[in-house]
Amino acid sequence: MSKTIRVGLSGGRFGERHARAFAETEGVELIGIADLNEEIRKKMIDTYGFQKGFESHSELVHSGEIDAIIITTPTNLHERHVSEAFDADLHVLSEKPPATNAREMSQIITTAGLVGKTYMWARQQRFSNELQKARKMIASEELGDVYHASAKWQWGWWPFEPDCWRGSIERGGGALLDIGIHIIDSLWFTMGCPDPVEAFASAHNLLMKNEMSDPDDAAEDSSFGMVRFKNGATLTYETSFLTHIDGPRTLRDSSNVHELNVFGSLASVNLVSGEKIQAKTREGIEVNAYAEEIEQPEMFKRQAKEFIDSINEKREPQNSGKQGLTLMKMLDALAESAKEKRAVSIKAERSLEDLFGGV
Repeated sequence: MSKTIRVGLSGGRFGERHARAFAETEGVELIGIADLNEEIRKKMIDTYGFQKGFESHSELVHSGEIDAIIITTPTNLHERHVSEAFDADLHVLSEKPPATNAREMSQIITTAGLVGKTYMWARQQRFSNELQKARKMIASEELGDVYHASAKWQWGWWPFEPDCWRGSIERGGGALLDIGIHIIDSLWFTMGCPDPVEAFASAHNLLMKNEMSDPDDAAEDSSFGMVRFKNGATLTYETSFLTHIDGPRTLRDSSNVHELNVFGSLASVNLVSGEKIQAKTREGIEVNAYAEEIEQPEMFKRQAKEFIDSINEKREPQNSGKQGLTLMKMLDALAESAKEKRAVSIKAERSLEDLFGGV
């Protein structure tokens, strides 16, 4: 019989979506919520049943009252907070991006292996029907040879307050690391996480500097690029915080363009609409729904269950540390390519010996 997992949450703003999911997950007891804001702590206790509040991440981690922790603090704190949790012998679910770079990510998964604790990074979209079913279709070769995937996520204007961490280099923001990671990972995961070998990108900071009090700390407001994989397939993306576009106002009243497509020799899939498309030269184009859309709360619930199940079953979670490291290597290479204005090679990790370096 699986034991009850005592869970803590560090960071109450974005963490509320995790709290709701874990409150509805079997085998979970919500123990502590850590947040600097007393009103947020009280709300989380009253709404989701946390037993007590803590003013800091460290107080919660070292309380001795939890078995696992969900970390939803800003990106630049992830590696430090995850490592502190491992030092306290805790299992960890950390928000994306899992780290600010591959070096930090390598440290995280090396430590997880040494202490023998479950580590999972959060990307609830991986648990959508559109991505899950398309991934199975690709694995079974229903789409034929998958040779390309393309994505676009652009906002019409900055939907956050000035000086938000999302626009700060120092705090781990920027269009690539904050929103580009979503569309790149959605395509890569659906394609079966092929090994990347090369990246090419460009990035611009033409508008974000106007949103930050310190222009030198302003991260890129747009990023465009391509990743080439060992199997010959490619992935291209376009992402930006501030673009002169028109589209549905779906994000804090900001116009929004969101596209995700994977192309195979027999058919393609639209991961946003959940449709499979086959162009038949004489018969025309056939479009069929392959997945029923679910709401974000259900994705978070599936993610929470996967985390708890992986702890109880002592197995790697779906969003594994090794995948997180390869993803961060892709993002690092894209950022370096944009900075150096050249293509950058990528070495994917192949084994536990590669990851731990013989430690």
